[in-house]
Amino acid sequence: MARTKHRVTRSQPRNQTDAAGASSSQAAGPTTTPTRRGGEGGDNTQQTNPTTSPATGTRRGAKRSRQAMPRGSQKKSYRYRPGTVALKEIRHFQKQTNLLIPAASFIREVRSITHMLAPPQINRWTAEALVALQEAAEDYLVGLFSDSMLCAIHARRVTLMRKDFELARRLGGKGRPW
Repeated sequence: MARTKHRVTRSQPRNQTDAAGASSSQAAGPTTTPTRRGGEGGDNTQQTNPTTSPATGTRRGAKRSRQAMPRGSQKKSYRYRPGTVALKEIRHFQKQTNLLIPAASFIREVRSITHMLAPPQINRWTAEALVALQEAAEDYLVGLFSDSMLCAIHARRVTLMRKDFELARRLGGKGRPW
């Protein structure tokens, strides 16, 4: 049989300090809450003070003081070496097949470009066309980033620069590089 913890309720205070605290709380104006016991429909009322707990006599919400832990016993937070988290993110995003650009912002940008370049009569897009356009745009950007990274590695750098993107676009024949 499992042990259970039973709370002890006191009907009368044990010492003088509890009696003084009880009389001062009654002078402040106790609240009454009706309770029903065992099917009796009587008007039994129980007096409680909203700021103290009836079982323990301590204030509700009172926080215990925390003692400072010794410096040697604190657990040190783990810190990854530089580049480890980036490699984890690369592996994570390479496994995913969903789109990376949020759909709402991409659609908003497509509509603004359409409004600037197309005649005023053309302003509607089907959902399939927008999804196809977004997939093509993301595929192009991923390819451009990978080609640019190869250009940076060829220059013995690990940081992407604008000239890497320009060279990748120029070698790939994709748009004006400047």
